[in-house]
Amino acid sequence: MKAQRFFVLFVAIAALYIPAPVRAEDAADSTASLSSFVDQALKANPKLQSSRTRARGAEARISQAGAWDDPQAGVEFFATPITSANPFKDGKETDYFIQQMIPLFGKRGLMSDAASAGARMAEQNAVAVERNLRAEVKKTYAIIFSAQRRIDVNTENQRLLTQIVESARTKYSVGLVTQGDLLKVQVELAKLQNERAELDQQLVNANSMMNALRSAPATTPIGRVADIPLAKISDTLEDLMARSMENRPELRGMKYELEMNNAELAASERERLPDLMVRGMYKQMAEGTDQWAAMLSINIPFAPWASGKYSGKIEENSLAARATEQSFADMKNMIQAEVRDMWARTSSKWQQIERFRQVMLPQAEQSLQSTLAAYETGRSDFLSLIDSYRMVQMLKMDYYMLVGEYFANVAQLERATGSDQ
Repeated sequence: MKAQRFFVLFVAIAALYIPAPVRAEDAADSTASLSSFVDQALKANPKLQSSRTRARGAEARISQAGAWDDPQAGVEFFATPITSANPFKDGKETDYFIQQMIPLFGKRGLMSDAASAGARMAEQNAVAVERNLRAEVKKTYAIIFSAQRRIDVNTENQRLLTQIVESARTKYSVGLVTQGDLLKVQVELAKLQNERAELDQQLVNANSMMNALRSAPATTPIGRVADIPLAKISDTLEDLMARSMENRPELRGMKYELEMNNAELAASERERLPDLMVRGMYKQMAEGTDQWAAMLSINIPFAPWASGKYSGKIEENSLAARATEQSFADMKNMIQAEVRDMWARTSSKWQQIERFRQVMLPQAEQSLQSTLAAYETGRSDFLSLIDSYRMVQMLKMDYYMLVGEYFANVAQLERATGSDQ
């Protein structure tokens, strides 16, 4: 027969596997697993460490907020001659005193409650950072996974096309293949090489991001990542929305912020009530009998010339509490919108994946086989064969890009619902 026989190599191309669902047991075959990257990031990420440190700092403010003011102790000298260098000896009277301001009406308790709520808010902020970090690691892992699998497809395609080019050159030298056919295959090979350069760049970028997330040097090798179990999201949109209202740390943190604002508001309202000053004194007399004295006093916060600072503080805290309520309502709306959006994106990607696996890829493979058979019998030209091959190659590349996007969307959906997975 004529040169068509050498194109039997396309049977190998057509036999390239159709991507199948990734099994959970396959994920254990590689040390570069998703869970290992998540664990490394949770242990070493400086942003997460910073948020946890801030939470511990907020916890330390609770005891400060509930503590009384420092007591004061002192000495007062009376009737001391200006020529004296020793008031203890020459003064007529030396008074030793200690005094303490005692806050009344539960003011310090309310400030302690506010600080406690602030500490819980900081804890939830740290949880939010952790969940965002999990999502970022999973998204980056998905990008690496997609890039590596597309590189696999590209490498195999280059290998097969290189074989075809070499065979075509040999047959062209003896006139069994046209120059146009040879050039067409060479162009396809050059396209694959350009595509590989782009994939390598994507992989470098994703590897650098993964290293940044786990606080490793940017050039640290990542290695080949394990497969990810590919499964459909089974939860309904209503379940996901309800879960997000319960689990999102941002919402819980804002609830604590509202508690803090309300406690601060109650404390500022009680600042209008007086505090008690207690003072005890020992009077050492140069002449006569020593004496003791005591003093009780209160401040007068309701005086007209002093009340402005209290009313202003009350108004400030009241508006802060109202603003937090409004922000809380807005966040609930935005979270519901985010969950709905990510659920729609994830569902759409899954439907596309199913169409690729069940319809598009099998039919493209069948079309390639049919075109190959037609070409061998002279009922189709070489350009049609190349087009069929290109379609299979393109669909496989698109499939792995789609799988990577699906995994990234799943990670974002988990973050949107406050999942710990």
